[in-house]
Amino acid sequence: QRVLFLWRNADTVVIGRAQNPWKECNTRRMEEDNVRLARRSSGGGAVFHDLGNTCFTFMAGKPEYDKTISTTIVLNALNALDVNADASGRNDLVVKTAEGDRKVLNTLGVEADASGRNDLVVKTPDGDRKVSGSAYRETKDRGFHHGTLLLNADLSRLANYLNPDKKKLAAKG
Repeated sequence: QRVLFLWRNADTVVIGRAQNPWKECNTRRMEEDNVRLARRSSGGGAVFHDLGNTCFTFMAGKPEYDKTISTTIVLNALNALDVNADASGRNDLVVKTAEGDRKVLNTLGVEADASGRNDLVVKTPDGDRKVSGSAYRETKDRGFHHGTLLLNADLSRLANYLNPDKKKLAAKG
């Protein structure tokens, strides 16, 4: 059986399984602003959720679990919204737009394809800008694929609560 969960969180920082919240997050600022902290069972980096994000989790038992199937479902959903999406590379999607719109998934008719590691990025004249990332977890009998889509997120607030690695931030935009 395959299951897809879709949800939104109000102001929450979600960290990966092995992350240290005091290293990854500005916990003082989070407490001041009543931002919650959660840990997911999968790996991956820290993310800030607000009501402008849409989160997804694909879950399936083995042998049905396959990352390429969940990636294809995301691609098909983008195509259904007239976003020209394609899969190539690892498990990633890249959205290309001349306008450099970070809220590109709210905009129809955008050309997209896949490359990179586990990120959905927007191609802008100034370089790639991350729109989504994925994290995965597999056990002996099932697998999970999590992702967060920055559909209409308040990107100005990310820096208030996350302490990203400077090299990673420069590479991701």
